[in-house]
Amino acid sequence: MDQTDSPTDAGLPDSRHPLSDTCTELVIEADGMDLSAVVHLPGRVPAPVIICSHGFLSSRESPKFLAIGEEMSKAGFCVLRFDYSGNGYTPPRPAMSQMEARRHDLEAAIGFTLKQSWSNGRIGLLGSSLGGFVSLLAANERRELIRATVSWAAPFDISKIDPDPEQIEKLRAIFPDGFTLGSPTDLGTLRDTGPVLLIHGQLDEVVPWKDSVRIYERLNDPKTLLLMRTADHRISDDSWRKRAIQTSLEWFLTYLI
Repeated sequence: MDQTDSPTDAGLPDSRHPLSDTCTELVIEADGMDLSAVVHLPGRVPAPVIICSHGFLSSRESPKFLAIGEEMSKAGFCVLRFDYSGNGYTPPRPAMSQMEARRHDLEAAIGFTLKQSWSNGRIGLLGSSLGGFVSLLAANERRELIRATVSWAAPFDISKIDPDPEQIEKLRAIFPDGFTLGSPTDLGTLRDTGPVLLIHGQLDEVVPWKDSVRIYERLNDPKTLLLMRTADHRISDDSWRKRAIQTSLEWFLTYLI
């Protein structure tokens, strides 16, 4: 699933550190751990917040999330990007499975967001690959809170994740006590998630596009599935990525404002 070169040499920001007039580094406390994060702020706050979840072995610095942060903050949203445990600038979390750690981290990010002066309490989720999987789980469990969800290239079933040798080395650093997947390993329990937009490339070489079809069939309305004929897993083609961002933005403008 999603992978990008993650930062390795920089330390965690101490608390709040402005990267620009509209982008600030943050630390999210999560069960005694610090999750490294960045928030893009719009011209007027408080505003609705979109929380971005990156893919397996990726980071908050994924190029698509950088573009999402810039574009969606221009449209009036706060956009929170953060590194899951063991990824990017966030240290590993011991004695937890992949799913347990991810769900803890996302819940911490949601709770943090609700306490910020720049948040108006309206929360949307946008996840890519495994980040989409976790975002859909959260939307299903927190229907009263999550107003809109967007998933890019999410798997339906993660039980068959089979890391290659390079990934195994990275996983040893992220999970010093040993890598376990945890549960749930599929999205078969999805029921009432609220509004969901699914986006998937039909040339996805990592997660078959039919996984999004399986997810779509389990969702209640409102829901939309956008299949992009020649897009790959990372939606790396610039024209497809622009369309994915624009479609996602329109979804949030419809259901999150």
